Amino acid sequence: MSQQRKTRPDVPGVVAGTVLTGAATIWMLTDNGVLQTDDLGVTSALLLVAAGLLGLAASRRT
Repeated sequence: MSQQRKTRPDVPGVVAGTVLTGAATIWMLTDNGVLQTDDLGVTSALLLVAAGLLGLAASRRT
């Protein structure tokens, strides 16, 4: 009978993926004129907060 090991979530991978996906989304929205450059400060801050929350949620889900 084989014993299954619980795998731990890759928190740095989740955070890096979230940041990269968010950066690509911001670039796409800015390139298409949906976002203005004045909005980037707030958008970047929200992206980092979201990445932190996802990282915390992934680390607690064991």
